[in-house]
Amino acid sequence: MAPLSRLLSLALMLAALVLWAGCSAAGRVSSDTPEEAYNKGLNDFERGKCVRAIDHFRSVFDFGRTHEWADDAQLHLAKAYQCNREFLLAGSEYTRFIEFYRNDLRQEEAELGRIESYYRLSPPYQLDQTETKRAIGFIRGYLRRYPAGEGADQAVQRLEELNEKLARKQFEAGQLYMRRELYEAAALAYLAVLDEHPSSPYADDALLGALRAQTTYAQNSIPARQADRFQEALGTYDRFVQIFPESPLVRQAESVYDVAQRGHDAATARAGG
Repeated sequence: MAPLSRLLSLALMLAALVLWAGCSAAGRVSSDTPEEAYNKGLNDFERGKCVRAIDHFRSVFDFGRTHEWADDAQLHLAKAYQCNREFLLAGSEYTRFIEFYRNDLRQEEAELGRIESYYRLSPPYQLDQTETKRAIGFIRGYLRRYPAGEGADQAVQRLEELNEKLARKQFEAGQLYMRRELYEAAALAYLAVLDEHPSSPYADDALLGALRAQTTYAQNSIPARQADRFQEALGTYDRFVQIFPESPLVRQAESVYDVAQRGHDAATARAGG
């Protein structure tokens, strides 16, 4: 390495060490009592200094978890993580509060904080929906325990929004199978939308998708299986008009039904001849 390059590398390493040392020093907090640590954390939290508040609230537990400031520190630690948009940690700390302080009057507040944390973690529908399902589980649990709670209306809105996201993911899976001409898999994916999310805006689209997929699957089947598979499509049409008689998609469903009926009649005639 050339001398100039070596000097430059050493300068960068030194700068990094100085920055690391500065950050480490900023992260260290100290207090003589849990009350002092909690009050410092609360002061920083109320001034919007979330990271500093987290350090102080965590330091409260250096004095143990059985003193009188532990429950307040636990709840505010969760809030401070939430304030800092560290939603996974916030959700975890809310859960810790809920499990450790079961008789605390702030249980509902903690449950709402946990719901909000996991709601914020829910990604766009194209991605893995593990956190979405977790948020839905927490919302349902909250609504069972606090059906008339102060956050019930918003919890219901969140639940509908998250369920719609899952429904769209399932619906798009059906669309993908159709594009790949995997018609049986497409039909199953579409039907899962209706079975798992019957009130979603995608429900009638999905049932129409299932009807199309089943009809196309029957058309591409061996002659010996066509009659049964067209019959399955006709059953899906009956289900569609029974569940969604006012859907704007009824006309499209009728067109597919006509194709399925003609296919069924032809397949039955061949079998009889």
